[in-house]
Amino acid sequence: MDSSRSTFDNLDPRKRGRVLDESLREFAEHGYHQASVNRIVGRLGIAKGSLFQYFGSKEGLFRHLFGLALDEIKAPLKAIRDEADTESFPERLRRVFIAGASFARSHPLVWRVYRRMTTQDDFPLRETLLLKVREEALTYFRELVEGGQARGEVRRELAPTAAAFLIESVLDRALTAQDSPLLDAGFGLADPNEATRQGALAALADLLCRGLAAQPKKGDDADADANAHQRPNAS
Repeated sequence: MDSSRSTFDNLDPRKRGRVLDESLREFAEHGYHQASVNRIVGRLGIAKGSLFQYFGSKEGLFRHLFGLALDEIKAPLKAIRDEADTESFPERLRRVFIAGASFARSHPLVWRVYRRMTTQDDFPLRETLLLKVREEALTYFRELVEGGQARGEVRRELAPTAAAFLIESVLDRALTAQDSPLLDAGFGLADPNEATRQGALAALADLLCRGLAAQPKKGDDADADANAHQRPNAS
């Protein structure tokens, strides 16, 4: 571990938290170019040299914040992917959509920084960090799809990477629509009611699952037809 980073990690947890919170707020409110280390240390009441001792530079500070945010969102998603086989692919995908949306709403500063990165071409580190996010997201969803294929829940002929790209694209748009009524267009993702938002997310996940779902076996079709014939007419 880098000795300067080790020095930061050895700080009192409350002090570490304040440094990270104030730094994140600065980047969220002012972007990367206009973010001021002087403002950060002024609010913290510490020497400017201390911050550079911990992270080396403003870029080092930003990379650290970005890495922490990425680790935090990855943890619950990995837990969903790696659940025992008792949970179906549709259940997993629904939980992933809700977990991703919950993270974005409960971490508004992190989400604001991410949105700045995706919309501002001159945002430093944009290509490097966004490429890392996209690659990890595609890997995650590809493995989720492959797990569904192995359990016979997702069509085996589907290309996992293509399916992963589709899922990630829908989720990214859904997360963006949460704080943009214009993009939401009344679907419910930007609704102030939590139940309404979760219902909209579940509907998107369910639609994707229906398109990816493995076709029932011929025996299952026959059973379904037999059950349909046994039901009484509605007359």
